[in-house]
Amino acid sequence: MNAIKKVIGCTVTITIIICLIYKLGILVRPANTDIAFNAIDAFHDMPENSLEVIGYGSSKMWRGMDPMEMYAQYGIGAYNYGCNWQHINTTELFIKDSLLTQSPKVILIETYLINDVLKNIDMNGEIYYTRALPESEGKRQYLKQCFGDDKERYLSYYVPLCAFHDNWTNLSESNFLKNADDTDFYSTMGFVYKEDVVSITIPDPLTFEQADLSEDAIEILDEIVSICKENSIDIIFYTAPYQGTYAYSDAMKKYAAENGCAYFNLFECIEEIGIDGETDFSDAGHLNNSGAVKVADFLSEYIVNNYDVTDMRTIEGNIWEQNLH
Repeated sequence: MNAIKKVIGCTVTITIIICLIYKLGILVRPANTDIAFNAIDAFHDMPENSLEVIGYGSSKMWRGMDPMEMYAQYGIGAYNYGCNWQHINTTELFIKDSLLTQSPKVILIETYLINDVLKNIDMNGEIYYTRALPESEGKRQYLKQCFGDDKERYLSYYVPLCAFHDNWTNLSESNFLKNADDTDFYSTMGFVYKEDVVSITIPDPLTFEQADLSEDAIEILDEIVSICKENSIDIIFYTAPYQGTYAYSDAMKKYAAENGCAYFNLFECIEEIGIDGETDFSDAGHLNNSGAVKVADFLSEYIVNNYDVTDMRTIEGNIWEQNLH
C-alpha cells in the first residue's frame, strides 16, 4: 500500500512540475509574438481553397499591402499572410502551410529579408511563433534548418521556459494575459492597419549599392519556385519602399527573370504608384494604411492584367464582401 502511495505521489508531483514549467513558459514568452499567433490562427479559419492570391514576407508586407482594397477595387480574393520578421525560410514554411488548405493562383513575396536565412541558431521570437502552425513535414524541415541537431534548441521550442527564462527581468502586464493581442485578422484578411503618419525621405534607388544573394537564400528561393511550379502558382516578388537602402534589387530582378517570375522594385515606381513620403508611412520602415492601399492597387492592376483570377465580387456572400459590411 505504501509503495502505491509513493508511486501516486511521485506521479502527481511530476505532473504538477510539468504543468508549472509549461505555464511559466507561457508567462515569460515574448508577448509581442501573440499577434503572430492570432494571425496564423485567423488564416487557418479561412474556408478551404477560398484564396486566389496570398502575400508573404516580413512586417513590410504585413503592414504594407491591403487585401480588402484588392477586393473592393479589383475583385481579387487575396489574403495577407505576412508576419513579423519572417526571414525567407520562414516565408517558405508559411507557403507550405498555406498549401495544406489553399490553392492560390498567385503568390506575392515582399523581399526585404530575402537574403536572410535562419540557420543553425538558437530559439528566437520568429521561430517561436511557428509553434502556431500545425505539425507537418515542412515544419520539421524548417526546425531542422534552424536548430540543426542541437537537442537543447528543440527543447527550448517545445518548452519555451528554457529559451525565455531571462524574460523574468522585463515582464509586463501583457505577459500575464492569455493573449495580449486582439487584432481581428479575419476582417482585415491578415493585414495590420496602421493609421499613424510619419514624414520620411524616400531614397533614390540609383544610389543603392548592390550585392549578390547568398547561396542559402538562392537554395530557399529555388525550393519556393519549384513548389509553385508543381502547383501551377505564379510568383510576384516585390520590394516595398522605406527610408533605407535595398541591396538586392538587381539580384532579384535577375533571379526573377531567370525563373519566370515577376519582380517590382517599388522604389523605382514611386511616382507611378503615387507613394508620398509625407503621407504614406507609419514610421521610417513601414507604410501606413494610405500607402498599403496604393501598393495594393498597383499590384492588383498587374495581377488582373496578367493572370486569370476570379472577380470575387460576382460571387454573392463571399468572405471579402462580408467584411465590407
